[in-house]
Amino acid sequence: MMSIGEGVVYMLIALLGLLIGSFLNVVVHRVPRHESILYPASHCPQCGHGLRPWENIPVLSWIWLRGRCHDCGSPIVWRYPVLELLTAVLSVVVVWRLGFSGTLLPALALTWILLALTMIDLETHLLPDRITKPGILFGLLLNGSALFWPGVALTSPADALLGVFLGYGSLWVLAVAYYRMSGRDGMGGGDLKLLGMVGAWLGWQAVFLTLFIAALGGGMVAVTYLLRGKGRDYAMPFGPYLALGAWLMLLWPQAILSGYLHLLGT
Repeated sequence: MMSIGEGVVYMLIALLGLLIGSFLNVVVHRVPRHESILYPASHCPQCGHGLRPWENIPVLSWIWLRGRCHDCGSPIVWRYPVLELLTAVLSVVVVWRLGFSGTLLPALALTWILLALTMIDLETHLLPDRITKPGILFGLLLNGSALFWPGVALTSPADALLGVFLGYGSLWVLAVAYYRMSGRDGMGGGDLKLLGMVGAWLGWQAVFLTLFIAALGGGMVAVTYLLRGKGRDYAMPFGPYLALGAWLMLLWPQAILSGYLHLLGT
């Protein structure tokens, strides 16, 4: 049974997640448009008025405003409260799973990055270099710190470096093979960089199972689209499935590996 102290801690983590989610909404809206995420302050994208403090409270403001701008009445997309709530929930799950260990902050940071990339890819079918490339560098620097602070790193420096090449390279091979067989591009360069980023954070060992989970999840959704008559030419973003695979490998690597080996009958 959860103690009162633990309940307070989880509430504080959820509150932090709501605030981070609010910031991620800014990232999701502005980064694909090549805008600054720091300036100007939060404002309505339609009429441009700056948000008042009571209009900028995660989730509650959206409910209070009934999903519309107070000044011009333009709809506020559903993504704002959903991303804020999702960030809060997943942040609590990360803390529940890892506890207050040295890897908690890196795990939270990776979770937040993956959430931002997921939403951007769902909305624009893009995985911006402004996030994936610094994400690769930050993952390498984080795991390079294992030489000095081993309790903080998620994997070894060598495994992280190999993970970048294996993550990027494996999808590059698949993309080239698909293009030669079909004459069409099967995935964008952003997917390659995202899997390279996963390798930088989690090591080469996580790359294959991340890709396996992504292919399994994406394949199931693709079949659903086909059954609904979407057609074979329907462009389905692959980034969210890679992000899901990476997040699961971040928190449950051994369980997933055991399940995969069991699936193979070994």
